[in-house]
Amino acid sequence: MSSGETKLPYGTIKGKKLIMHFSAYDIDLPVIAAGIRERMDVLRELGVSFSGFGTEVPKDMTEQNPAVVKAFFEFVGSGSDSDVILKRAYHLIWGGMIEEFPDLLEWAAAKSDLSSLTFAQADVMRARKGD
Repeated sequence: MSSGETKLPYGTIKGKKLIMHFSAYDIDLPVIAAGIRERMDVLRELGVSFSGFGTEVPKDMTEQNPAVVKAFFEFVGSGSDSDVILKRAYHLIWGGMIEEFPDLLEWAAAKSDLSSLTFAQADVMRARKGD
């Protein structure tokens, strides 16, 4: 760990930037986005701006090694300790994700629907390919 870098369980703070990372196997992008949106007003008050999402796809992606979804934030306020503020933002975002996470039945139904959609898309691709 280099000087000026703070490691968190699911993220890193370097300078005035916070990068949170999530396993695509465990948490879907809509849940992450909902958690950020839930806390966006507080983040603005803290001087933290959301900079976007990114995906890091491993060279050898398997069920045991899924893609990583990253969320990027930057401290844009002034006169405060950015490290302390970004740690607070980190915890606020996790709290927002927990608050917005659907109940078990809704989540299971959504996963089932997504699975059905994925299989249907694969069938269309196979039909186009002529398999």
